[in-house]
Amino acid sequence: MKRETKFSFLLLLLIIISFLWVPLVQAQEKVILGKVEGIINPVIEQFVVRLIEEGKKEEAKVILILLDTPGGLEESMRNMIKAILQSPIPVTTYVYPPGSRAASAGSFIVMASHHAFMSPNTTIGAAHPVTVEGQEVSEKIVNDTASFIRTLAETRGRNPEIAEKMVRESISLTEKEAQEKGMIDGIAESPEEIIEFLGIKNPQIIEVKMKEKEKFLHFLLNPTLAYLFLVIGALGIIFELSNPGAIIPGVFGTILLLLAFYAFSIFPINLAGILFIFLGLLLFILDLLVTPGIGVLTAGGAVALFFGSLMLFDIQGGVTLPLNVIITTVLCVAAFFVFALGMALRTMRKKVVTGIESLIGEVGTAKEDLNPEGFITVEGELWWARAESPVKKGEKVIVSQKEGQTLIVKKEE
Repeated sequence: MKRETKFSFLLLLLIIISFLWVPLVQAQEKVILGKVEGIINPVIEQFVVRLIEEGKKEEAKVILILLDTPGGLEESMRNMIKAILQSPIPVTTYVYPPGSRAASAGSFIVMASHHAFMSPNTTIGAAHPVTVEGQEVSEKIVNDTASFIRTLAETRGRNPEIAEKMVRESISLTEKEAQEKGMIDGIAESPEEIIEFLGIKNPQIIEVKMKEKEKFLHFLLNPTLAYLFLVIGALGIIFELSNPGAIIPGVFGTILLLLAFYAFSIFPINLAGILFIFLGLLLFILDLLVTPGIGVLTAGGAVALFFGSLMLFDIQGGVTLPLNVIITTVLCVAAFFVFALGMALRTMRKKVVTGIESLIGEVGTAKEDLNPEGFITVEGELWWARAESPVKKGEKVIVSQKEGQTLIVKKEE
């Protein structure tokens, strides 16, 4: 009887524990976390879409994006915003870690998010559209961009006037200024603090990372890197063509050019910029190989390369190329060709040290009477020579010129 009582007690205890455990497990709320770093491009766009899809699949409570970006492609930014606005799961954007920024396109993404936070020592703003040269764009583009960020701010209950000033006046706010002006929901030290602020008591954080393929493509889709790949790849091809058989410069130059063209197939490219860049490189080659010594073509090549670099990206695409990168690249390429041009000039002026031309100006000895032709020895070699005036056997002669394989000599005074 005691055994039956003990068994019944254990069974009842297991039932009570099971009923207590099920609510405990069900109380865990899932949080999808992903890091968005670097330039906004199609790879980042697809990654954010994947975060939202993962949130739907896991029935997550919130999607938390850790953001640090200088901006990027306008088209990719707008597609990301569409995905965020249509997401059935709230998307929270957190400018993190300290020292990060949500500039340009990043500002729009923050405004579109359901919740927005910033960590200490971060900034947001500077969303005014400019050309790659830093010049003002048309008023039509500014008005469209300002209206877009204003409606995003109004939709999320944020300050539309300040949001519009980010575009029209290119203002940038610190985390404290952004909170004071109603642009974000708060300042947080860590993602865990945000999760607690959102009222998630028992979170299960699921971090979604970029795949290796996505990381590699994201690395390639950098406008500065693509520009350098284009210039260095072209120089490699030039070196290969001027030195047939070198192989390595040609192989790596071709690979870099293909990688550059992959990036350019996604970036908003101005064809005139590409043509100017290749015109500049062509002028460098002509000055080096066809008309060495002039130098004017090298100067023209540097100018063409500079303007081509400025015009490389379309002014409305949201992609910028730092001016210091352009200037540094142009100066390095020009310096390389000036150095190569100087080497070519020194080679042309240098006395020939091989072949029959190297004998001009050398002293030889007549092996027989030259009246006017006969054999002579120069530097231990036997040559057929013709004297300008009679020369006796054993007398010294100087080689003045050549005609075919015959040396023209004159008696040494």
